[in-house]
Amino acid sequence: MNRRTQFEYEIQYTKASDKFLKTHEEVREQYEDAMKELLVGDHPEKVDVKRIKGNRNDYYRIKLGEYRVVYAIINGKIVVINTMLAGVRGDVYKKMSGLK
Repeated sequence: MNRRTQFEYEIQYTKASDKFLKTHEEVREQYEDAMKELLVGDHPEKVDVKRIKGNRNDYYRIKLGEYRVVYAIINGKIVVINTMLAGVRGDVYKKMSGLK
């Protein structure tokens, strides 16, 4: 069994992503479970993650059924995942142009 190095991480939410995820708790749970698997789990390849193309290539999206969550990783002693947007596939990509 290939165990990955354990480290600390923190998930932060913007106001927009938190608002969506408060009304979709099942998506929040799936997202947090997927991030845990991606960062410290034994099978990170099972998580559907892609880098965003274009001007936002420092952002990633994670696919959770019909929903997408867009996030950025801030490296440091503790990895901080800054959750930018969450929503239905088409809506998330339309809202990306408004991200700072």
